[in-house]
Amino acid sequence: MTISFGETFDKVRECFQEQSIVDTIIPKLQSVTIIRDVNGKIRIYLETSETSTIEESETTNLNNFLSTKLGKYYGNDIWLPAGEKDAYKALIKTIEDERIFASWDDESVLPRWYILERHIAKHAWTDKKVGKPPWLEDLVEKKHKPAIVSFFSFKGGVGRTSTLVATALTLARNGHRVAIVDLDLEAPGLGTIFSPGNFNNLGVTDYLLEKKIQQDDWKLRTHLTSINEQTLLGDDGESIQLLPAGTVDENYLEKLARLDFQNLVDGELQSTMQNMLRELESAVRPLDFILMDARAGFHDIGGLAISALSHAAVIFGTQSRQSWAGLTHVIRHLASPGVDERLPLILVHSMAPSIGMSGRETELQEFRDIAYIHFQENYYSEDEDVPNPNDKEAPFFPIVVSYQESLRGDIALFFRNSTPEESNRLSDLVKIMTNSPYQEIAEKLCILFGREFKNVAKLKV
Repeated sequence: MTISFGETFDKVRECFQEQSIVDTIIPKLQSVTIIRDVNGKIRIYLETSETSTIEESETTNLNNFLSTKLGKYYGNDIWLPAGEKDAYKALIKTIEDERIFASWDDESVLPRWYILERHIAKHAWTDKKVGKPPWLEDLVEKKHKPAIVSFFSFKGGVGRTSTLVATALTLARNGHRVAIVDLDLEAPGLGTIFSPGNFNNLGVTDYLLEKKIQQDDWKLRTHLTSINEQTLLGDDGESIQLLPAGTVDENYLEKLARLDFQNLVDGELQSTMQNMLRELESAVRPLDFILMDARAGFHDIGGLAISALSHAAVIFGTQSRQSWAGLTHVIRHLASPGVDERLPLILVHSMAPSIGMSGRETELQEFRDIAYIHFQENYYSEDEDVPNPNDKEAPFFPIVVSYQESLRGDIALFFRNSTPEESNRLSDLVKIMTNSPYQEIAEKLCILFGREFKNVAKLKV
């Protein structure tokens, strides 16, 4: 009988429920670790009690069950703690260091059950633990370091980049020093929003590739763009520092190809990006916020941004099955491994019907209801009191960003010519991008990290 990738763990558990295994092997075990390799094949590590020994005939019996149940998905390996060779000891230590508890494990019953997934990509999404940003949240709360916030959407085309820019403008006009970073390396766009033509400046792609080679000779500060236009920032606003993705020229695809390869070979992408953010903070300190535009979907860099580099995330969803299918995984992932470590989230209901449109209230309510269910099931622990569904301060209560024709397509936050009409166009666009709902997002971020948010009236253009 043919089985699928998703059935392999259940088939292993069935083998350990066979009576002959229950009678002979199970009483000797401290734990069972299911190892799934890069091809999806299964291997087993059995950890015995100190006084127990599993006989060869017993492992042969288990091996037969595993081979029958798993078929071609079985890697024909059962590993035991015994073995004196250094390489074998190192293998067992790696298993014990990297495995995680299985979802069905019962801590009150032996054997304990573990899972170890072996793969060469998507670690940021498949690892069950949230990483640590370049500096601790304690330093953010004391205002010694900026809060790092990722803007992430599972689906593209939902207004993620425009919302990040609008939030940055709102924060800057509020007196906060902000840096924005374009991590959407496959489809960069932040640079062109603030500059006509092809944005010609080195950026994230170049840092990740060339910093490793040139080291101290490659200075990030020389490639930052300072945005100071008064029309954008108001009379009392702070400048915005932009670190673009890079220049999309004839060499850009070759750079991207090497970034993917380097991540697979040496796995240093996370530490390199942490160093990049440290260098950014050092170059333009003091900063209050670093806002990162993460690529849509389950991409490695987007996963790293929200799960290993950020102090909070703004996640975007639409009222569609496709959107919720992805967001559910994101919510569950960022809640792990527990209450103390889970990432603070701000949920955005994007591309919602505009005020006055038919069906708007129905869609808004449906989105709120589904969000509450998914957060209740995936973000909060079983023994935790979930806030009231109508609690507007809770992470599941969405900020609504309606579809706006003026923010569709090319957003030009610069003067395209010197006519009065162009000046009015830019002023009107800034009014839209510094009003509600972007004020709501900016205010929530300020509340999260103990920053002051001024009266709304002071932000008007």
